[in-house]
Amino acid sequence: MAHFRPDRTAPDRPRSFPARATALLVTLLALLGTYLAATPAPAQAADGVVSQNKPVTVSSTESSAFPASAAVDGNSGTRWSSAFTATAWLQVDLGATTALDGVDISWESAYAKAFSIRLSTDGTTFTTAYTTTTGTGGQQNLPVSGSARYVRIDLAQRALPAYGYSVWEFQVLGVPAAPDRTIAAVSLVNDASGKPVLGLSPLVDGSVVDLTRLSNTRLSIQATLAQGATAGSVVFQLTGAKGTSASRTENTAPYFLCNDYVDCPLLATPDTYTLTVQAYAGADASGGTRGAPLTVHFSVSATAVAPKPLDVLYIGNSLIGTATSASGEDTPALVQHLATAAGRTVRTTEVIHFGNTLQQTYDAGEVTAALSGATTYDYIVLQEYSTLVATNPAAATSALMNTYAPAFARALKPGGKVVLFKDWALVDPSPFPTRAADVAAIDTNYAALSGGLPTANLVAPVSDTFETLIASKGTSYLIVSDGKHPDDTAIYLDAATLYGILFHESPRTLADLYLPAATAASMRDVAATAIGY
Repeated sequence: MAHFRPDRTAPDRPRSFPARATALLVTLLALLGTYLAATPAPAQAADGVVSQNKPVTVSSTESSAFPASAAVDGNSGTRWSSAFTATAWLQVDLGATTALDGVDISWESAYAKAFSIRLSTDGTTFTTAYTTTTGTGGQQNLPVSGSARYVRIDLAQRALPAYGYSVWEFQVLGVPAAPDRTIAAVSLVNDASGKPVLGLSPLVDGSVVDLTRLSNTRLSIQATLAQGATAGSVVFQLTGAKGTSASRTENTAPYFLCNDYVDCPLLATPDTYTLTVQAYAGADASGGTRGAPLTVHFSVSATAVAPKPLDVLYIGNSLIGTATSASGEDTPALVQHLATAAGRTVRTTEVIHFGNTLQQTYDAGEVTAALSGATTYDYIVLQEYSTLVATNPAAATSALMNTYAPAFARALKPGGKVVLFKDWALVDPSPFPTRAADVAAIDTNYAALSGGLPTANLVAPVSDTFETLIASKGTSYLIVSDGKHPDDTAIYLDAATLYGILFHESPRTLADLYLPAATAASMRDVAATAIGY
């Protein structure tokens, strides 16, 4: 297990433009009042560029030879040039609200010394994301983050007063907007418990349902709608490579293939499957489609599939960083210990800052390097400040959507997922009047975070496991005397819960480690039930 120690001299992310100044030369000719600029080398394709060939508007153009479209065409041999005015602007429409990760500008010699980058979701109300009065020209890689559909640069001071402004390429970096879907995700459901089988839910391309690792094989598939979406009906089509199939149209929520919590025989039949789920405006697939279809390719195996080594990144604070008094292991280390005892391999990276919110931990610098893409992960586990999600969901949402989400595409392996560690309610429920009210806010706000995150994700039901035990044993059974932190029993419970999610198998047979056998077995049963095994 490695605690992340980045090289702070390394760049925080790969840049989309290589050094282009192969021969950029400006010669001011006093008598003619003109200049010459050598043309840079052709631009290379760039991962994460969300602005290329998108609609662009500008305040003016010097002539038809230097159109606005040249600034976003991906060709560094063409450029936009404004009229010879003191101020100008350029605005790109990304087509949908997008999580941003930066703006890269390749300037011609007529660059802006003073300019601002502004963002908007509606094209009317803009907020400033970056501003400078000391622009350097050349290649500038700007730390712009946020969510926007419209990205605008306001140019306020010219480097060459006799001319306007000229840009070879204006590139907005970020996570491409997800297709417009009414169906947010599909889950594999344990019909015996009525709970999603976490780790395998949401189902994503490449998922393997290993029946030998499930304590229950009575399974069904449930579709959930995106936040704020409505549907008159949902149509399921499941097709196996061997020719078997199942289909169903569901007019009312919850939306299930094979009816509500009714076993789907194909899910216990080894094969490779394609599942397509489409929402419609009216009942019985009438009224036209709602959003794009969701298609997932997965397989079912009746023979044990060798578990692959996992790479897991944990970002959080003392709620997962507290070590047991018995073994000196924090939650990530204990997950690794349980995995080793079970013959599994997990490579762990931790960025743990006690007392911090996720935003504060990101601002400290290590997270940027951990999410740079130099290492990619099967899972990224995010644990927020203990009370933030319940009491300040706007701040928690901003950190997740605006700060972290833009990096997930490059930091996750294909099929990788984000795990939102659902913190437990502290002993003191303030500012809520009761513990029940605190827990309700936690449940509601974590569900909203999960539903709003476009990256495949799930909520680790840590709070749920705590409440199951606290109902009969009281808070002191799991929470130490400070009223906040987990005791040794709770840390084992958390690790067993995460183990089951990460390895897609029931934690019921894991090693007892430092706990008495009966206590450890009880914790594993609670964890297994909460995660659908």
